[in-house]
Amino acid sequence: MGAAMGGSCCSGCAAFLSTSRVQRPPSPESAPLAAGSSAPIAECKGPDGQPLSKRQQKKQVLKDARQARKGDKKAQKQTDAMGAALASLSSCLSEHLQNSGSESLPTQLCAAFGTPATSYRKLPLAHGPSPTDGLAALGSSLLRPEKYGAKFLPQEYSLLHKIWVLLGGDVSGAGVLDIGAGNANCAVLAAALLGLTVICVERESPRVELRAEEQLPERLRGRVIRVESDIADFDTDALAEVASQHGLKRFVLVAKHPCGIGVDRSIDCALQLRLPTAVAKAKTRAAPKLLGAVLATCCTNKLSMDDFRESRVAEFCELNASEVPGGTAPSAALVRAVEVMSRCSAWRSASGSLGNAIGEEQLSWAELFEDHLQALRLRRLARAFGDS
Repeated sequence: MGAAMGGSCCSGCAAFLSTSRVQRPPSPESAPLAAGSSAPIAECKGPDGQPLSKRQQKKQVLKDARQARKGDKKAQKQTDAMGAALASLSSCLSEHLQNSGSESLPTQLCAAFGTPATSYRKLPLAHGPSPTDGLAALGSSLLRPEKYGAKFLPQEYSLLHKIWVLLGGDVSGAGVLDIGAGNANCAVLAAALLGLTVICVERESPRVELRAEEQLPERLRGRVIRVESDIADFDTDALAEVASQHGLKRFVLVAKHPCGIGVDRSIDCALQLRLPTAVAKAKTRAAPKLLGAVLATCCTNKLSMDDFRESRVAEFCELNASEVPGGTAPSAALVRAVEVMSRCSAWRSASGSLGNAIGEEQLSWAELFEDHLQALRLRRLARAFGDS
């Protein structure tokens, strides 16, 4: 079984995730130039490298002061938003847990969602036996922009490694079921480098010129097969039919970058293909065996609002209800808590944008929230496939 992120446990988290306000350095206004001092003026230069006049310097000082005030306002806005979000989340969890709310928020999260097995910050960038050599070898087989490779190569290397491990290094009669394959970049790597046949399941395939398999040599192009279907409709019969056409008996399910609820629907698809009752549906032919699922998740914030501007939080809670401590139907308070956690997880992705005012404390909370939501998914996968 492969999956994405973990979290941190209860004890010791309160000190690490305190909500104290961060002290910022004084703005330029608090350190004015000394009267009659000409040294700073002589050192100031414009974009062209020429010294600025005294008038130009004063304008620059005023501009810097305005920018500093603007930055302080943005930082304070983020601090206020974080305080409101944490207070709302604590209230929701107290209602769900039916306690007084005197416990720390990390303790409440562990009580409501269970203790994550690991934390986001402890995850390696690339998972495999020799990441340095593996990334170099994988990168040498591709022609694409450097920044694109830097972002996706570690994920692709990790996914390919997990597929290889789940197959035990034996690719005979084996295939990959790529959910939401898109341009099929990962599928092409699995086909060309591992010798696997990849079934790409996508609701709608991209234009021909955007399909990565079109760049493969003719003898390899047939290893990438496209099936246009919603994953809710792709059942064991559909898998058995395509498997029989290509002589496949074993599969690993892969999902690279399913956004928001797409992660949970991909897991649900894997579980449905795994169930004995589902296998029994394949009446006319033997059903292939699904060995495991490997997922590289993204966009937890899209649970609260997806690309269609709809919330998928209730669906997330329903699909993962059996993994919530107590195993009961999710309460309305827990659904509201997940809504807050999903929205706040966007702090982590926004922290990489230009000119953002996301603080380190917000980043830590966002990662902790994602750890707890991912823990439900990991437990759901572990029940079906075991840990690996």
